Amino acid sequence: MAETNGIDVTKIMEQIRQDIKESGADRIPLSFQDSNSTEASTLDEAVRYLAYNYEVTAYQMLEGNKLKRFFKKCIRKAGSFFVLPIVAQQNKLNYHYYMVCEAVKNQKNEIADLKKTLSDLESKVDALEKKA
Repeated sequence: MAETNGIDVTKIMEQIRQDIKESGADRIPLSFQDSNSTEASTLDEAVRYLAYNYEVTAYQMLEGNKLKRFFKKCIRKAGSFFVLPIVAQQNKLNYHYYMVCEAVKNQKNEIADLKKTLSDLESKVDALEKKA
């Protein structure tokens, strides 16, 4: 069963496994994405999401027949003195979280630019030292 048309599949698989063990590839964690790019894209996505969704609405559309909607409106009006300040405070908090995330994203981008500039300058210095 392991031999097909004169080809020994088991022998080939054993050779492949041996090559993997010799090269050390079996100890490398497998990943389909680069971890650094994942962090950056996750941060960018999070900031983008916060930019559009940091505000919480206090009221939703009321559904049901007229009698149910009337009772829901009455309950909403009765509880609005308690709910509306909480929603306003939550919106302020969410906005400040968004601003902090935006600042972190900007600083991360600035650090990446500075690291690139630093590496460029170091390579120029090395080139100048070799000439001198």
